[in-house]
Amino acid sequence: MAETAAAGEQTHTTAAHSWVGELLLRLLGAALQVSATWAVVHALTPEEAGVYFRGFVIALGLSTLLRGKYELYMAHHIIGRRAACNVSTGALLMQLARRMLLRSSLLCAALLVVTADLDIQAPQLQTVLQTYLPFVLALPFVSLSSFLGEALRAANRTLGIVVVAYALNLSMLLAVALAPPDASLALYSWAFLFGSVVSAGVAVALARRAFPATRAESSQPVCREVLEAVNARELIGLARGALLWGPLCILSVWAPAVQMAQYAVAARTALIVDFFLPALNLTGCRETLRAAQPVQVSCRLRVSQLAAALVYSSALVVPLLVLAQPTLALYGKPYDSQLTVYALLLGVQWANGVGRPAVRHAVLEWDARRIGVTLGSGALAVVLICALGVGTYGALAAAAASLIGALIVNGRAIVMALSNRHAGESQSGSPSPRGSI
Repeated sequence: MAETAAAGEQTHTTAAHSWVGELLLRLLGAALQVSATWAVVHALTPEEAGVYFRGFVIALGLSTLLRGKYELYMAHHIIGRRAACNVSTGALLMQLARRMLLRSSLLCAALLVVTADLDIQAPQLQTVLQTYLPFVLALPFVSLSSFLGEALRAANRTLGIVVVAYALNLSMLLAVALAPPDASLALYSWAFLFGSVVSAGVAVALARRAFPATRAESSQPVCREVLEAVNARELIGLARGALLWGPLCILSVWAPAVQMAQYAVAARTALIVDFFLPALNLTGCRETLRAAQPVQVSCRLRVSQLAAALVYSSALVVPLLVLAQPTLALYGKPYDSQLTVYALLLGVQWANGVGRPAVRHAVLEWDARRIGVTLGSGALAVVLICALGVGTYGALAAAAASLIGALIVNGRAIVMALSNRHAGESQSGSPSPRGSI
């Protein structure tokens, strides 16, 4: 009995150390995110910062559109513990990563051709093109790191996403620390490219550790069954990309650079909420997550999961709302005036946290028609609201549109999760009759 008690105490101590270590890593990620944002906006004028963050839209927005269908397929595969073409999850992940890399590299090459042509035809754009060139070159690396990061999220290894973000934020901090006083904006853009390359390398290492696979398996071509399933998600992936990045794209084109910078500062600060919303804490017991096959979850358990998500998300977001004024004051003018924008973007993070268990259930059951309608209607609402309001309200319109989109998608996901229309399908592995997978 003494030995059993000692073993239990040791296990408890190890778990406590693991929890404390994970919390410290998440706190470090949040600190790096805020510090990098603060350093950039103090090193650049508001107009320059707006131009710089437009480059973020180029890299991150385009990569979301390129990798959308691959992410959706891998999320369904990982959450549902599905088998595909007798290959391991790690091998399938690397096969799809290769294909997605080829897709993003082709778009990168096309954009480079357009950039070279503009450089010749319009010399007055040379400075702008030099600033955005590194963001275009970063497209394949951003796509790879984000794709692998979302696979880690689906497997409840959300700490990996935080660690992957370290490299990019550290590169921004180093660029500010090492840049001479008269450094051009292009220097900070090249720092973004460097951070993206390192992030991709870190993501590959973490993914290989989480999803081990032999080199022989990973080098095989993707089977036709998987390709058909991936391609069936093309429109849903595009709708998801428009939902996430539509407001920012519209803002970056139609709004002044200063408003772009103000929105980016508020958005990057609000994003720290996601660092502390690991899916593992929101989706039920560990035994359910570690089961070899997905476990059918009762309606009562789903309600319990959603209630826990509501409490957990509110406990994170409410203090940040209370501290919103002093938080924005850290960045100084003109960023401290965007209190409403920051509050709305915190609302986006809150909605995403509350709805995360429901979104996982929706991915697991995968009714393509209902998911397509949900994401399509959300994307349409977001784009229309932002397009109609950005001319008058600027960053406020983009933030309001993002919140409405998050409420539509997460609210609909909660309704889908609480309705047992597809009970049992997740266990049998049979596709939904309402849409192909």
